[in-house]
Amino acid sequence: MTKRAPHATRASSPQPLPLLIIVAAVLVVAALIGYQLWANRPSRKVTAIDYPTGLTPDGYPYKGNPEAKVVIEEYSDFQCPVCARYTHEVAPRLDEKYVKTGKVYYIFRYFPFLGPESFRAAEAAACAAEQGKFWEYEQTIFANQRGENLGWFSDERLIGFAVRVGLDREAFGNCLRSGKYRDFIRGAAEAGRQRGVRATPTLFINGEKIEGLYDLAFYETYIDTLLQKSQ
Repeated sequence: MTKRAPHATRASSPQPLPLLIIVAAVLVVAALIGYQLWANRPSRKVTAIDYPTGLTPDGYPYKGNPEAKVVIEEYSDFQCPVCARYTHEVAPRLDEKYVKTGKVYYIFRYFPFLGPESFRAAEAAACAAEQGKFWEYEQTIFANQRGENLGWFSDERLIGFAVRVGLDREAFGNCLRSGKYRDFIRGAAEAGRQRGVRATPTLFINGEKIEGLYDLAFYETYIDTLLQKSQ
């Protein structure tokens, strides 16, 4: 009787990972690298403010001529990326043409609504305003956005921004840690909601609401029309 050779068993070869998993892994790595590059990108240069600034009677930062015929009120959130674009792309041009020349009185009104870091950044900005450097601090915050509520606007970093624009570190740190402006900022947010603010940036130009970001020509035409009517 012929013996059969024993059936040879072979170890099963490992199956290749599904293509979808490989692609997903590559995308995750690419996203992490991209985030690191974005998070460490150079900050914009802060423009020096060499025209009248101060605080309104109700505690909001202003710049320009309080007797101007045109009043612009800006409602903004420090975590809002569109607000950052407005601050760096539009506001400096409006400042140069209208604010520095005394034609516009410009008021910043805090409207934090994107989360706890928005509120904390607004408190920090109020502490900067206390030392007369709100507008420089505002530019610095917007230049250093790194996403919403990811821990970027920590107290340590907010204090670092203050030092960068020339504020007294100890006084600023004490102001921020004390929560001195917490209720003021909460009240500012509520006042904005009662006025009908739903998003940022929102401007009121002589009381008329303009929601969102437009190109420079839009704002210039709007302001020029008001100035012509006031003559």
